[in-house]
Amino acid sequence: MENKVVLFDKKENFCACGACYNICPKNAIEMVVDEYGFKYPKIDYTKCISCGACKRVCAFQNVIEKNEPLQVVAAARKDENKIMKSASGGIFAVFAEYFLSIGGIVYGAALVKENNTLVPKHIGIDSLKDLSKLLGSKYVQSDIGNVYKEIRTLLNNKKQILFSGTPCQVAGLKAFLGKKYENLFTIDIICHGVPNAEFFKGYLEILEKKFNGKVLDFKFRDKTSGWGLNSKVDLLINNKRKTEYLLVGESTYYHMFLDSQNYRQNCYKCKYTNRHRTGDITIGDYWGIEKEHPELLKINGGLLDTKKGISAIIINTEKGKLGVERLGQEIVYFDTTYEKVAIVNTQLREPSKYGKYRDKIMEEYKIGGFNKVDEYYYKKVLRKIAIKKKIKKFVPKFLWKKIKIIYKLIKK
Repeated sequence: MENKVVLFDKKENFCACGACYNICPKNAIEMVVDEYGFKYPKIDYTKCISCGACKRVCAFQNVIEKNEPLQVVAAARKDENKIMKSASGGIFAVFAEYFLSIGGIVYGAALVKENNTLVPKHIGIDSLKDLSKLLGSKYVQSDIGNVYKEIRTLLNNKKQILFSGTPCQVAGLKAFLGKKYENLFTIDIICHGVPNAEFFKGYLEILEKKFNGKVLDFKFRDKTSGWGLNSKVDLLINNKRKTEYLLVGESTYYHMFLDSQNYRQNCYKCKYTNRHRTGDITIGDYWGIEKEHPELLKINGGLLDTKKGISAIIINTEKGKLGVERLGQEIVYFDTTYEKVAIVNTQLREPSKYGKYRDKIMEEYKIGGFNKVDEYYYKKVLRKIAIKKKIKKFVPKFLWKKIKIIYKLIKK
């Protein structure tokens, strides 16, 4: 075939946002899993007509829209019961509730039960009873499927749409649509990078073996002990539902994620880790607020509670500004700066650093799946953390400090 379309030359130049898959007029593109569990497009050249539509909508290779922040605020929803169901300040939920109240459709990432496991997928909901599916952080790449096509049809039928996703997914949707819609509101998240669904599936299987049950639900961020990073899993054990709480330092998958060891290759060269945002607003945890704005915290007489969660909202468009103002009665918010939010949220300044163990992790996965990865990472990293915790538990604080000083001197 002449002028054969090649979507990318290196894996670091492809993000799997789904725009190319959705735009193909001949359904010639299939998303297939590579040897490391990540999805990449495969073109059926017997169907391909070399129209180039897939190349044109690749927002990762052709950054199509750039928005500079208009305003940045620290925020949290006022309803203290509802905020506990969200990962941080509950801002996405407030916007979602509004769109559902006016008959709109809300799209976001969910963990959907398929083939007896939880699969990360983007779904659309039109009822408040389904909102819980979209709440909370999902530290895994969601499958877009045909969602962009669905959204285009709904937008053309004058439906109000709220779409939330990673910056590359928001950019992918906009590139696919090819024009602006007044009835579309977009939220991009402050994103570290994304592991793949195969890794996550393998991790859930390990949890099922460990607890001798079947996973029913999984929350990456649980607030039982306050705003933080611990997760929880609900399992069916002996026909009874049981909840297990998981500490970050005890979870190979989660620890790898937080240490940027298991992301897609393109995440380490992400083009969206800067001030040029893809959504009408950007949301994420306001880590470090206790240093930047201690006066805003409840413990100091303010209105924001670090036990319940605090968000940063980066307002990127006039539409985003109007949205925040419209929902002002549901949230409390105070001005801050992009620079202050980006101090701890480094992905607002630069991509995540390539993980020290990433190459070895991928090798292990290729050899024996996530079981092999789990075994390797526990021995290499988590076992040391566990031993250190045990030692600290029994060694007085002053002595522990001396041990650390001696250890540093020996290393020199």
